[in-house]
Order: sequence, then C-alpha cells, then structure tokens
Amino acid sequence: MRQLLESVSRDKLLEFLVEYAENDDKFANAISVRFGEPVFDDELDKIEYEIDRALSGVADYRTHDSWGNADFYTGDIITEIHERASQGHVRLAFAETETLYRKLLELFEYQGECEISDEAEYCISIMSDIADDAVSADDKEYIFRHCINLAGLEDAKNYGADYEHKLLRIAVRFVTMENRAELEQALVRFDNRWHEEEFMLIRLELVRTFESPEATVAYIAENLRFPKIREIAFDNAILQKDFARAEQLCLDALSEDTTHRYGISPWLYKLYSVYVMWGKESDMANTAKKILLSGDLEYYDKLKQQLQKQEIWDDQYHVLLCELSTKLYYSSYMKILEKEQESPLLLEQLKKHTEQVYDYSRTLAEKYPTDVCAIFISQINAESESAQKRRQYRDVCSHITMFSNAGYKAEATELVKVLKEYYSRKPAFVDELMKV
Repeated sequence: MRQLLESVSRDKLLEFLVEYAENDDKFANAISVRFGEPVFDDELDKIEYEIDRALSGVADYRTHDSWGNADFYTGDIITEIHERASQGHVRLAFAETETLYRKLLELFEYQGECEISDEAEYCISIMSDIADDAVSADDKEYIFRHCINLAGLEDAKNYGADYEHKLLRIAVRFVTMENRAELEQALVRFDNRWHEEEFMLIRLELVRTFESPEATVAYIAENLRFPKIREIAFDNAILQKDFARAEQLCLDALSEDTTHRYGISPWLYKLYSVYVMWGKESDMANTAKKILLSGDLEYYDKLKQQLQKQEIWDDQYHVLLCELSTKLYYSSYMKILEKEQESPLLLEQLKKHTEQVYDYSRTLAEKYPTDVCAIFISQINAESESAQKRRQYRDVCSHITMFSNAGYKAEATELVKVLKEYYSRKPAFVDELMKV
C-alpha cells in the first residue's frame, strides 16, 4: 500500500482524499482529528452529538434484547478520545470522556446494573489514564476540579453509581495547598462505610503530600486494619529490609483474616516470601507446608527441596503423605502420588475414584493391567447408563478410545460390542459407537 501511494502524485492523492472525505463523514473526522488543530468547544459539541447518536436507543426498552440488554457502540468515540490524549490535548480528551460519562449516568435508570455501569466505570479508568499524562498546571487544575464536580453529581446515585472514591483518587494526585480544603470537604461529604478503605487511602495521600514522613508512618500504623494500607506497610518494611516487621504484619493479618477460610490468604504467600528473603529455612519449610496443605501443589517441590536441604526429607516423607491424604482433595493427592511413583497408593485411590482412570491409566496399566481394565469397564458402563444426549454418547465413545489406547484394544472392542447390544434401543448411542 505504501509503495502504491508513493507512486501517486501529491496533487492526485490530495484530490482523492478530499473527494473521499466529502462523501464519508467518518473518514473526514479521522483526518480532522489526526491532522487538524482542535477548537475546544467545537470538538466538544461534535463529540457530544456522536455520543447522543450512539446512546439514542438505550432508554427505549423496545430496542433491548430478550434479556433486557441494550445494544450500543462507543468504540469510535473512545478511539477519538485516545487520539486526542496521545496528541497532548489532555484537557480536551478529559472533557470528552467526562461528557460520555455524564450521558451514561443519565441512562442508569434504564441499565443500572449492566452495560451502562460497565461503560461508566471504563470512562473513569480512561480519565485516570488521561490524568497520568497531565503536565501543565492548568490541565491538572482542570482535572482536579472536574473530578470534584463529578463526584458531587446526584445522577444515578440511587442505581449504584457510587463512584466518588474513584474520582477523588484521581483528584488527589493534583491536590495543592490552594485546593486542599476543597478536597477535604469532598472527603467528608462523600465518605461512606462501603468504600471506607478507599477514602482512607485518599487521606493517606494527603498526609504524604502535606505532612512529615513520620506522620505518614504513624497514619499507616494506625490504619493497618485496612488490607491495602497493611500492604503498603508491608512493602515499606521489605524496602527497608525490616523482615521482623514484615513477618509480624503477615502473622497479624493471618490471625485476623477470616475472608480466606475457603482459600489461601495472600498473606501466607507474603510470609513465605519474607522467610525466603530473610533466609530462615525452617520457617520457609513450615510456611510452604501450610500453603501446600491448603491446596497449592506448586509448593510441594518447594517443601521437598527445603526438607532435603535440612536432611530430614526421608524422616518426614511418609508423615507428610498421610497429612496430604486427609487435607487435600483426592484429585490433588493423586497428583502427588503419581509424582512420587507411589503406585500401590495411587491404585487404591483410583479404585475409590474411578473417574480418574483417564488420567492415571498409563501410569498404572503396566503394573496392574487387570485392575485398571476392570476400573475402565466399570467407569465406562456407569457413564453409559447415565448418558442421555448425543454429546454424552460422544464422551463415552471418546473414553472407550482412551481405554483402547491404554493397551486394551481387544477389551475395548468387546465392550463396544456389548454396549451396542445392550443399548440397541438408543439409536443415537449405537450410531456413535459405530464410529469408535
């Protein structure tokens, strides 16, 4: 394409572009955005018109699909906003995004929990990205003031548009002695228990900006009950190589953390990292074991390596296997048995959980051909009995193929014959069996 265009004279190419632009508004706009010098108010009016067009049917339920979802497209508008930001027109890009955001809030009544809310939150994300590019004092002050104003909008508050904390997190980047009071008033006005942590983080930024380092440390220490602030304290401790402090932060968090009763707390991983940096091998092993017993199999090798390093692996191996058998899900426990080539124990588990035969048949078939064959047949028969749809029949046939490939070709052939006869009144099943 470049070679072709380079072969065309400048005048002919210019004539073609003008002719094409006169007949294609989208192309003309793309040229204007890329090469023209924007007039702020004119560009804002133009994009507001495009936004109104894009969202014109959202308030009309007749335009929604059967699930009530509205179909609208703002991709071209977002692209133009990004283009303006990349050109350095920060204020214009922010104003265009703000216009889209305000229009979306007006439609929350119609799509408060679906596409509109997702798009509104995306607008805030774009505003945050644009704020990253703000350099001039005028641009920063513009963004600051408009974020404060947007946080004060009452539109859609009753429908869940409580984005004040997100907007004020942008504003706090540009707080100065002159506008500090305005931000603090907004914090008092909009603070709520649902986003308490976010507001505490904004206040932390104020402390960092206007008060001493000692005051910042004190503020963090006073608010460790908030996970994100505790993480900041942890990062600071690691940066200062105060591993004892980092350890205590982790231990305190683990003692208070009730939200990960059915998962693995991230503070357990942080604690492990502290012991790695600290070089405390015994504690590394103990923590790796806790993570492993909580279900993260990646820590099996880490634990094994530590225990071997301490020359106690052989003494603790069988005790560990016993613990794993009671603490892990059987599927995870079987993976460890396979890794350690504990074939008798693996076979014992396979007899209890026959659906796992497709994962472990190759591992066990050579040592226990008769047992594995019986498990295959039992499992496939059970699946055949419960299968009701063609997709399920195909799954059964796929498993028969796996049975054959595991070294039981003759047995698989015989099983197919038996199933054809037994399920002769299920023509779809017989049809799939014919393909095996």
